[in-house]
Amino acid sequence: MQDLDRLAGRYRAVAFDVFDTLIHRDAAAPTDVFALMEADGTAPEGFAARRVAAEAEARAACVPREVTLAEIYSRHELEGLDPEAEIRTETALAVPDRKVQALYRACRARGQKVYVISDMYLPAQAIAATLEACGYEEPDGLFVSSEYGVQKRSGKLFRLFLEKTGLSPRDVLFLGDDRRADCMGAALAGIRGVKLPGRLPRPDYFPEPTDRAEGALAAFCANHGQMLDDPEEAFGYTVMGPLVLAFARWLRAHRDARPRGRLVFLARDMYLVREVCRLLGEQESSYLCVSRRSLCPALLMRPMTPEAQTLLLDTLPRQVMRVDDILTFCGFAPGTELPGYDGRRMFDLRRRPADAELTQLLLKIAALSRGTAGMPVRESAANVRTYLRDFDLSRPGTLLVDIGSGGTTQRVLQELCGVPLHGLYLACDSRLFERLPRSQAEVCLFAGQPAPLWFWMSQPLLEYLISEPCGPTLGYHKAGNAVSPVREQAAPPAELLSVQRGVLCFAKEWKDSPLGETELSPDMAIRPFLQMARRPKMRQATCFGDFTLEDGVSFRLAAPAPAGSYLKDPARLARDLGTSRWKIGFLRRLLRLPLPYDTVYSLLKGGSAPGKDA
Repeated sequence: MQDLDRLAGRYRAVAFDVFDTLIHRDAAAPTDVFALMEADGTAPEGFAARRVAAEAEARAACVPREVTLAEIYSRHELEGLDPEAEIRTETALAVPDRKVQALYRACRARGQKVYVISDMYLPAQAIAATLEACGYEEPDGLFVSSEYGVQKRSGKLFRLFLEKTGLSPRDVLFLGDDRRADCMGAALAGIRGVKLPGRLPRPDYFPEPTDRAEGALAAFCANHGQMLDDPEEAFGYTVMGPLVLAFARWLRAHRDARPRGRLVFLARDMYLVREVCRLLGEQESSYLCVSRRSLCPALLMRPMTPEAQTLLLDTLPRQVMRVDDILTFCGFAPGTELPGYDGRRMFDLRRRPADAELTQLLLKIAALSRGTAGMPVRESAANVRTYLRDFDLSRPGTLLVDIGSGGTTQRVLQELCGVPLHGLYLACDSRLFERLPRSQAEVCLFAGQPAPLWFWMSQPLLEYLISEPCGPTLGYHKAGNAVSPVREQAAPPAELLSVQRGVLCFAKEWKDSPLGETELSPDMAIRPFLQMARRPKMRQATCFGDFTLEDGVSFRLAAPAPAGSYLKDPARLARDLGTSRWKIGFLRRLLRLPLPYDTVYSLLKGGSAPGKDA
């Protein structure tokens, strides 16, 4: 754009095309404007097809001159309809091109004459109003084909422009997006034309749209995302924003379908979803500060039946952990020893079903909680019960909202509260409906079926990006009769805050736009994130890979050591890759090449079926 600015500076006057040059529409195609008018009730049913037919008839009757909007609406198909509704929709859908707008302003600042020349059926007054709404200062002249009955592509509108302004062709540079109409049409009048890129490219990770709704989403994200300077904020806007908004709208629909419905968002995972629901006007919601760690002490107080043992094991982190770390997770004071066990001894808590050795460990920990060393555990358990009692999860219409997998937190809460609960999940794995009846759980993504490999491979990243930017709930503090959560102190990375700002910005701007009521299919909205997870660009792999997550132990998401260290110690590569929670991000950072990492990962997995622990 700097080279173009230098070129433009050589001319007395610079002229611009309008659509896909100065401004862009939040639509995949111009005719989608008509479909939107029909969908939002601005126009009657069947309007889109009738509007297209009316324009075709009007153009056929007006050959060879340009048609006007009034002539289109004079056709019998649109009888009785007001063209002003279309003008208002066009203006509402218009977004300035940030770079071209900067060039436009630079030309004005240099004292150059600035003109607008457009082939368009809209009247000049409507185009002028749209440009003003998009922040463009009034041009020195506006030449629209519908006003003069001639078009750019014939060169006649450009010659008329020269005649009206008294300019010489060599005095003018014309900028537009259409090679035929803009560049060749200008050349027919002796004016130099430069072709601009036109429509803004689809945002990173967006697939080719397959229908009007996907096209509108891609156009909206491209048009509005260009305004953001922070790359992580832009990522949150374009990739995460549609997904979170689609989930929030799905939740509200389920809450609306239930009398006395109340959404209970589980901390920390559902923080950002709750914020978007609030932005949408959700009033009946609460934020339950629980974690598997904070609930674990209360579980230890239950009779250790085989079912209770299974639930306790599911509540513990699915990690390989030392005995002393397991005790700390369960609420024992640091330094507590488990008789007969070395605190440094490692146990694989991922094993299902638990073998005799692991079962014995759980029973020993439960027994320890009832002795002197278990005093902190029992105090924590009492505080858990008070906190849950005050929250009153037994209230009719309560809907638990969680990111989802196997429904462990819901099962723990049901055990502790003694009532069946209803969970609303973003996604699930095969365990959810093995553990909970379908009457107690519903799933947003993937038509309610277990999520694919690519979701679970990147789920820790997704969970982190939408979680409250603070530490996990460690337990509860009692002061008088009041119990409040105790949160781990943590300084969130600036990149995380930027992503979340982008999500909230998208939700607000989409809600307030003419597209606000357009359906956002959750399965459509997840596609850009899954594409990023499968084939990340280096920026996302580097930035997000350095995020530190906690699940009983702390770890970075995808942070390989320097490649040279693995040449010296190949076994370390296997260990580091094995413990990475976003393995494709790990490989992308390590190899630093734009390879098909999803294919590489599948080969490393040996073509195994999708699963939670992929």
